[in-house]
Amino acid sequence: DGKPLPYVDKAILKYVPESNSRVLGLQNGDFDVALAMPLNQAESVKTMDGVVLEVTPSFRLDYVYLNHAKKPLDDKRIRLALNYAANRDAIMKAVYFGYGEIPNSYMPKVSFWSDKVEKIPFDIEKAKQLVQEAGYDGAPIQLMVDTGDAPFRAIATILQQGWKQAGLNVEIVEFDVGTAFSMTQKGDYQAYVSYITSDINDDDELASIQADGTGATLSFFSNYKSDEVTKLLAEARQTSDKAKRAELYGKVQGLVYNDGYSVPVNFRPYVNGHRDYVQNWKNLSTGWWWLRDVWLNK
Repeated sequence: DGKPLPYVDKAILKYVPESNSRVLGLQNGDFDVALAMPLNQAESVKTMDGVVLEVTPSFRLDYVYLNHAKKPLDDKRIRLALNYAANRDAIMKAVYFGYGEIPNSYMPKVSFWSDKVEKIPFDIEKAKQLVQEAGYDGAPIQLMVDTGDAPFRAIATILQQGWKQAGLNVEIVEFDVGTAFSMTQKGDYQAYVSYITSDINDDDELASIQADGTGATLSFFSNYKSDEVTKLLAEARQTSDKAKRAELYGKVQGLVYNDGYSVPVNFRPYVNGHRDYVQNWKNLSTGWWWLRDVWLNK
């Protein structure tokens, strides 16, 4: 249109941690855009006059970190039992209110994500079988959540129910987020409900961090090790052929996922709200907002 960019003179960012305040501020017109709509109110935000609900894919995966160096999680059968006994449909309905996608991967859905990897189904009987085959001795598994994080606490509660049905002894423990992540980094944990994000649309960064056991973070604090996966990742880094990279990362995805690397819960999208006069607003999958082309039509 011949006008210089950006269209707006300035952007004012306000920190509003209380979710109801963000919703009310958006509804009342105090905010042009409000990020991270509480999912239990997203449907009502849709019906607000003059408000648009934005749901856009993100490079984020909500999942349960598992420490493979801690018994009984050093046994692949126990890790897979945790996956088979995870009622992800119940979690999707009760916690995410239908927003997102049940994952088939150990990492966020970035460029070389493969839809050919079959999801581990909810199957309590299969989980019981695996627990019995592993000779599980009843030792408690501590499932850690951040204090005050109600959605993650709800996820932990649903998981605990399924895992107990499978014959596992599970205790939920809470720590403040700084303590919890510090414990995770030190390897002083068994299982932790958390998430991971990617700031680029390429598999190599997170695949290397999460699944290459030779790296500095020990497969992102999981202590996961697979010589085959490490070899495939090295091969993928050495080729620029997109088809070949897709094939290799697809293999890695299937291997790591089916090794019970973690308990993936949700490919969680960004769910935001903005006034209908805000034009060209978009939350990028990497988490940021491209404001250069945004204008206010009022």
